[in-house]
Amino acid sequence: MNIEKILERLIKFNTVEDKDNNEIVKWIANFLCLLGFKIELVENKESNKASLFVTIGSKPALTFLGHTDTISAGENWTIDPFAMKIDGDKIYGLGSSDMKGGIASLLSAVSQINFKNCKNGFNLLLTYDEETNFEGITDFMKTEKINTEYVIVGEPTNLEPMIASKGILSFVINFYGKECHGSEPEKGLNAIILACDFIKEIQEYFAGVKDYKNDIFSPNYTTINFGKIKGGDAVNKVPAECVLEVECRTVAEKQNKKIIENFLKIAKKYNARVETKFSVLPVQCDDENFISDIEKITGNKSGSVNYFTDGSFLGKMASKMIILGPGPFNAHKANEWVSKKSLHETEKIYKKIIEKYL
Repeated sequence: MNIEKILERLIKFNTVEDKDNNEIVKWIANFLCLLGFKIELVENKESNKASLFVTIGSKPALTFLGHTDTISAGENWTIDPFAMKIDGDKIYGLGSSDMKGGIASLLSAVSQINFKNCKNGFNLLLTYDEETNFEGITDFMKTEKINTEYVIVGEPTNLEPMIASKGILSFVINFYGKECHGSEPEKGLNAIILACDFIKEIQEYFAGVKDYKNDIFSPNYTTINFGKIKGGDAVNKVPAECVLEVECRTVAEKQNKKIIENFLKIAKKYNARVETKFSVLPVQCDDENFISDIEKITGNKSGSVNYFTDGSFLGKMASKMIILGPGPFNAHKANEWVSKKSLHETEKIYKKIIEKYL
């Protein structure tokens, strides 16, 4: 089965974030079982989802990491998101770029490899909920099943090896004021104003945070975004509550803990409650030989990304992880597509990487 046929089948499975992924997992498991892979499912009974972990050979030296879920299609698609369409070099379909294209390239590559004579083993881990709360990878890491030397994350990178990804801090802050009639605001305490004052103080604090630079990233400093605010229920009332959602993208491990401490310290002045939804450290591959090998195989120089992936949850194994997949990057857009030429190039590159490290 060629890449296009594999990708067409993967796109047909509706694995939008709120759906289960059992059918796509079963299909991929059957595909790999016929190639001699050992199949294991790590199931989440509550969500009716599962991560697929497959192994061939002993002493795995290389792991391919990916996710089966996609974002929702939305209303702006002009074609059926679950029916693959090819137009010249463009292959359209939900998940074609992020990241069923990478999975299709990998499956096609492994189907061409004779693993019988390999000295080392190979793992493939496909998770769920990467697009939402990373429950798939966090549940899987609790099993301690994975133990590998090198990791390739198949996210779309246009075949540029990405050796570092920023960390993330995600906060939900609740502010509590005192409700009263809008004509007499001095008798109440405006929760929205509390949130605004908090934002000003956090911005002043972040002026210092930005002084720390890590030139592997662009921008090379930690960023902050006040992305969502909600408060009040009527224009003639002083709001008693306000909820603010904030996200930071960090460039150094030491920053996450320090930023959390300062958020809590500043929030205390405003009697606000802070919930840390995510705290994921930035990761960077420090294996120069691995980086050099992948640069030579792809013909591209390495870089970094400002997003983070399932690979950020791998702990020490993330220090020998590279993000590498087809392109261009068209994720989270209507009429998502991936380059057919890039898919075939990715297949060849994945095959070369696997053969080199096995």
